[in-house]
Amino acid sequence: MDYNIVPIGGIWANGGFNVPVALVDKYIKFASEYQLKALLIILSANGKSSSSEIAKKLGITSSDVEEFMEYWLEEGVVITDGMEAKVVPAPVPIEEPKTEKSSKKIQITAPTLTPKDIVQAAQENEEIADLLNESQVVLGRTLSHNEREMLVNMVDFYGMKAEIVLMILQYWRSVNEKENSRAKGVAYVLKIAQNWLDEGIDTIEAAEEKLMQLEKSNKLWKEVAALAGIEHKKPTIKQGEMVLGWSNDFSFELISVAIEQMKENTASPSLPYVDKILKAWKKKGIKTLSDVEKESKEFEKSKAEKKSKTEDKIEGAPSYDLNEIMKNARNNTDIKF
Repeated sequence: MDYNIVPIGGIWANGGFNVPVALVDKYIKFASEYQLKALLIILSANGKSSSSEIAKKLGITSSDVEEFMEYWLEEGVVITDGMEAKVVPAPVPIEEPKTEKSSKKIQITAPTLTPKDIVQAAQENEEIADLLNESQVVLGRTLSHNEREMLVNMVDFYGMKAEIVLMILQYWRSVNEKENSRAKGVAYVLKIAQNWLDEGIDTIEAAEEKLMQLEKSNKLWKEVAALAGIEHKKPTIKQGEMVLGWSNDFSFELISVAIEQMKENTASPSLPYVDKILKAWKKKGIKTLSDVEKESKEFEKSKAEKKSKTEDKIEGAPSYDLNEIMKNARNNTDIKF
């Protein structure tokens, strides 16, 4: 059956607005319901809307909006005040033979499967059939078509083991339950899967270790967010990994010092600024508070020396004769330099 929008009538009473084609081609299957609705609200408001305005229209809290809008921020689809818009080129799909499943990276442009394709895949592969059944138990509900398609592709196309996929689903459910919503859609699951494939996580032991790291990063994030003054309390995958990376190289004491330096030099919380500080410290081999103090003293000394040299140049012999100028002024003669 074909569907056609009625070109006239009440639906057009308040006008219309443009919607990027990529919203349908790239995101509609993988972004969550709330993420898509929020983007439509922003587009309908001439491309700008606040978290409170979006929350009011969706009947949720502003903090919930800020949580799931992190997805669009990471995708480069939206920016917040103070951020610079960057042109992100459209991804170019690369065809790869199915024999190289293990080397593939998850892409948004996953193969499209019909319900018939999914049934056939389950009939031909017992692992997929079991995965589809057990996934409903893990999530405690019936799977949508998009979710079934995603699960089949994760095993049949990307080469993930079914038991590892189930562990990702369990983590996904726990995250959404903690947020009391289903704000994080299948794109969130695919992002986790991509990271795991990139890191070569292909055993139960490695997956359990990764989940422990995620839990650690979530706890550390709460401390970092509170200290830095960040309002939203849940990290994106990228933020969680960044904070976890800090803890692998530095004590929380040093991370706190870096955050304090950030607060002294920026108008609003900036984790990239903290990350830049810590990367510089790592490059210089700074590992303790005494190392930080030593580096700070050397910096102040260097700055003082540069200032002194600049003042010496300013206070050097002038290129004019001040006595001659005063004499000429008293005699009402032309002043010569």
